[in-house]
Parts: sequence; C-alpha cells; structure tokens
Amino acid sequence: MQSEKAVSVRNIKKTYPIFNQPRDLLLREIYGRLGRLPMMPNSISERFRERSNKCAREFLALEGISFDVARGESVGIIGMNGSGKSTLLQIIAGTLVPNEGAVSVRGRVAALLELGTGFNPEFTGRENVYLSGAILGLKRAELAERFAEIASFADIGDFMDQPVKVYSSGMAIRLAFSVYTCLDPDVLIIDEALSVGDIFFQQKCHARMENLLQRGTAIIMASHDLRAIEKYSSHVLLLHRGQCVFQGYPSDAVQRYYRLNTSRRSALQNAKANRSSARNSSGDTGPLTDWPSEDAFLDFSQADMIGETAAARFLGVAVCDSNGNPQASFEIGETACFYYEFEVLSEIQVPVGGLTLTNILNLNIHGKSSLQHLAQAPSAVSRGSRVRFKQSVELSVAHGEYTFSVGLGTISDDDYARVTELSFEELVTKLRPILRIGRAGKLIVKERSKGINLPFHGYADLRGDCRVSVVSTRSEAKCT
Repeated sequence: MQSEKAVSVRNIKKTYPIFNQPRDLLLREIYGRLGRLPMMPNSISERFRERSNKCAREFLALEGISFDVARGESVGIIGMNGSGKSTLLQIIAGTLVPNEGAVSVRGRVAALLELGTGFNPEFTGRENVYLSGAILGLKRAELAERFAEIASFADIGDFMDQPVKVYSSGMAIRLAFSVYTCLDPDVLIIDEALSVGDIFFQQKCHARMENLLQRGTAIIMASHDLRAIEKYSSHVLLLHRGQCVFQGYPSDAVQRYYRLNTSRRSALQNAKANRSSARNSSGDTGPLTDWPSEDAFLDFSQADMIGETAAARFLGVAVCDSNGNPQASFEIGETACFYYEFEVLSEIQVPVGGLTLTNILNLNIHGKSSLQHLAQAPSAVSRGSRVRFKQSVELSVAHGEYTFSVGLGTISDDDYARVTELSFEELVTKLRPILRIGRAGKLIVKERSKGINLPFHGYADLRGDCRVSVVSTRSEAKCT
C-alpha cells in the first residue's frame, strides 16, 4: 500500500507579477484587455501586450520542484520565510495554479493552509463542521456519526455553537485540525498547524498524526518546527529562494537548513566559563595516546559527504567502549567513545568537531560539538595536518539502533575565546561548517543485563531524584 503514489509533483514553476507603483496594476490590466480585442490589428495588439508585460517585473516563487509521496508516507518541507513553502502547498491543494508543471493527487485531500481554512466566519463551529465535510464529499449522516469525535478532539466546549468569527486563533485551528483529521483524508496538507495551541493540544495532534500514517494517509507538512519534521518525515525538501536545494534524509536536510537559516534563536547550553579555565580542565592539544588501531575504524564508503571536500578530507571513525576496545553494541547507560579524524587540505582557524546521534525515527537524540564541551583547541591548523577528535557519550537513551554523524568546522580564535557569550544565532553565523559525514556508522543500545532493564521511558534519560513519604491520616485513640 505504501508504494502507491498519493501525490506526484512534476517540474512546478510559479511566478508572480511585482508592480513598482499601484497604477502599474491598472495599466497592465488596460493594456492586456486592449491587446485581446478581436477587432484590433495584430501588430497593434502585440504592442499593447508588450506594454502590459512591461508594467510588472516577474518574481520567481518556485522553479523545477518535483517529488512523490506514497500512501502512509510523510514528506516535510522546510526553508526560510519566503522560500516558497506555502506557495507549493497551495499548488498541491489546488488553490493555486502553477505557470508550468503538473500535480497529480489521488483521493480525498484535506488542507490546513492557514488558521480556519475553509471556514465561514459567520457560521457556527457546528455548521462549519458539516460544511467542511460536505466539501470533502461526506454525507450528512456520516458527519453526524463522527461529530462527537470531532467535538471531543477540538475541545472548545460551548463555542462549538458560536460563530467562528468570535474564535481565537487557537480555537480556530483546534477545530480545523480536528475536522480534517477525523474525516479520514487520503492526503493531508499541513502548513505550520502543529505549532499552534498549548502543549496538551500539540500532543494530541502528534498522536493523531501517527494514527493517520498507520492508516495510510499521505502527509505533506511545512514547518519551522524541525523536531516535528524529523519525527514524521521519511524525506524532506529544503527550499531556498524558490528552488529545491536538497531533497533527502531529514537529518541531512536539517543540517543544511541550519547553514542557510540564522533566525532561529536558542541558548548555547553549557556552563559559563572562560576559555583559559576550559583549556586547563581539558588538557593539552598533544597526541591522543589511546588512539585506536586501524582495525577499529569503520567502513564509511556508504556515508554521505556534505560540505567542502576541497577543504578537508575525512579519514575515518571508530567506536569503542570506555576501555578503548572496538564495540558496536552497548547497554543503556554505558559510555561510547567516538574517535574521528580529518585531514586539513587548506589552512583553517580553530578546529571544531561535532557528533550527532539519530534514532530510527530520524530524530536527532543528541548533538554536541567540541565548542559545547569547551575543549582545548589550537588557534590554527596548517594545510596537510590531521585533526583528531575523541568524543565520549553516556548512552542513557532508549534501546534500539542508532546512526551517528560527525563533522568538522572552524571558528576564529577571537570568537572561540568568547563562545560562552554568543547566542545560537551568533554562533551559527560565526561557525563555518567544512565537512559533515552523515550516517558515518551505527551502533546498538540494548537493555541492561543487570538491574532495571528499562530505567526510564521515552527517548533519553534525564538526571533527577525522587523521594517517597507516607503521611498517616488515621487518628490515634487517646488514653483515659
């Protein structure tokens, strides 16, 4: 079932006219109408058409976009604001017509393109449920059977019988998401809808998304929530200035997105410390005395090389236990040591190494660089030198298979000296990624052989504490 194509997009191109002045819009329409008059000589008609075209300049919103979505598959679309994500979704939904290319969609399509999409603001929520269902081709009797489920999921109480125009944006999207996901769509198109609402509603949305995928619904979603994109998407399109600059694995698409996008802010989560104290605590930059033998290094011929292959060459990666022995399988809570090496082909400043651990759902469970470890590093690396990294990780993660990626970047010595003062946005602009090796290898995390097999639930363990106390409420009898 999942091999059947639900959506096929081929060579989509979309342009919009851009007018320098408001009057140009009127002139373009006038010249265009004159050029189409049947009694007008061809030579004069052509002149009017030329004048019409000169009233506006062309903005290329999308060009050459092609991809397929199978039943039961979710495709993510990411990119900076203005990259063409919403335009592409509207074309797939049929609310926009492309200048070139074709879109083929099989089955019932539900599209959440904006808050309250398809709702009549004068109608009540109840009336809009029946209206939306009718548009999707459901009979009134079918909608009556599903109304209780829709109302329960939306959870807007008595507002169900109030006009939608009095709804808050959160209430509108709750009802819209509930309607379109409870009516068994064959294709669900979502534009940022999962980012709206409180955490409890978002959790309900995520559970519903998983249920839809299991039932064979094809999902196309655009979002700035990269965690959701990585969780649900089997592959991701990265749009930039109307073009698809990458299409592939979610983790790889997100890494490329970070190179384009500097608007996402986050705190660099590490202890406040100055560079000198960090270097003193991390040791010197001399040779790693426990570097593994050649036999320990993995075959990375199937790994993805992303970045400047002319600036550096990846030499290999090995995974060992805490004693330095090669190992591919660990128990929950054990420590894995990753050894990886690059040859620098042109001089760089402070070298930065990074490691990412990704689970079977394409979720990046852990990602950390030598910057966040505040590791000691030289101020510059000359051409022809080899840079070696040893990075240890306590695998307090859920049991299962994981892939890992490693990378090399560089940052100036001055910026490295004040790395703890930089925001994530500033760090991204100052850190220059050089080479990333996606899916450089894999490892297995097993349940513990001693103690509690599963010491936690979820993706990862978080340090904490728990105490138990019993307070008796039984009154004691008094002695007389």
